[in-house]
Amino acid sequence: MPFKLYFVLISFISIQLSAQNKVLHVEYDYFFKDYYPEIRLIELVSNNKESLSTITKTIMYRAYGAIEASPKTTYESIFKTRDSIISKDIEVLAKQYFIKEPFPQFNWQLTGQTKTILNQLCQEATTSFRGRNYIAYFTSKIPFRAAPLKFNGLPGVVLALYTDDNKIAIEAKSIAIKNFSGPIAYPFTEGNETITWETFVEKYKQSWEKHKNKVGSQIQSIGSSNSMTMGIPKVSPGLRMEVIVEGN
Repeated sequence: MPFKLYFVLISFISIQLSAQNKVLHVEYDYFFKDYYPEIRLIELVSNNKESLSTITKTIMYRAYGAIEASPKTTYESIFKTRDSIISKDIEVLAKQYFIKEPFPQFNWQLTGQTKTILNQLCQEATTSFRGRNYIAYFTSKIPFRAAPLKFNGLPGVVLALYTDDNKIAIEAKSIAIKNFSGPIAYPFTEGNETITWETFVEKYKQSWEKHKNKVGSQIQSIGSSNSMTMGIPKVSPGLRMEVIVEGN
């Protein structure tokens, strides 16, 4: 662990002791700057032992205006304990899977830069994860260790995350600490079959190839019967925090 990060962690431990019997709630806006932009709402709940990130709403922007996506295809959840993550994810054709994987290890580097978010002075840290480079801003003045989605490992609460290509951004818009003494409820139905991350990657790739071939043939058909094909977007799998195929 880098010395600067170790020093911040030691300073944070005394603050964290005051979080007993309390729970942290953070709401984030989650921006996807793709061919068709999207804004999602993330709700994060943490008690320093478990945490739950839930995407509760997705607004998609199209040429004809903004629409709210179906919960069936966009509402995802990530449940984190101290040693593992269980997440609900979807592949290209919108089939849902439950994925269980070990807690990811992030190699964070403090940059010495700071930024104020929601009146909290935050430190800047950088890392790489599954095909993307990230810039995070976290505060150690709130007595929790928490981050949205699968991110972890910083001594404090992550209030913003950005990819270095400016395609994805996560920004906190509210913070609340409430009295709460129990565990965070497991969000999935008990007994759901789980797969590994590696198995999900293979299923995602297979789904993408099937979808790409189908849509590609449809676009070719339109082109052969109509010369006005300009404006048809290229076939894209859509942006993801974790890159699986080209175009994510």
